[in-house]
Amino acid sequence: MADEETSELVIDRLLLALAAQVDASGGPALAAGAAEALADLSRSEANVIFGQAGHLVHYGADTEPLKTLIHAITAIQRDEAPADATIKPGDEVRLVGEVPESLADYDEMWLRETTFVVRYVGRTTMVDVQPDLAEDYVIATVPVDRVEPMRRESAP
Repeated sequence: MADEETSELVIDRLLLALAAQVDASGGPALAAGAAEALADLSRSEANVIFGQAGHLVHYGADTEPLKTLIHAITAIQRDEAPADATIKPGDEVRLVGEVPESLADYDEMWLRETTFVVRYVGRTTMVDVQPDLAEDYVIATVPVDRVEPMRRESAP
């Protein structure tokens, strides 16, 4: 088994374990230590976590605990987004304007009809978005001016 494949399986196990722990706690919040460990994620770290969690949900793992975990991590990311960000993690957006290069291989009609969730906002003019996990789990980095808010996540 290749090292990358092994790493993905380990991340899957850890995400499933954390999701089960959140589920067993009876609430949507992470324990303080877990929240601290997930604070200040880089773009690439957030993409690995949300991509792997999305993969698990998309392919039929026990979805409710994973969705609760995804929401809890998103709440941490949202709290850490720049105060002046017009779009924050958790907001639902749709693509507008020219299709970003990062999504050029996808069907344009599908892209226009798809609701994306913002997964990462940094201090640049780019945001990372992910479609509804029933559709796909890809995470794409797109210019913030190519997305339009549909629904803003309420404050946790």
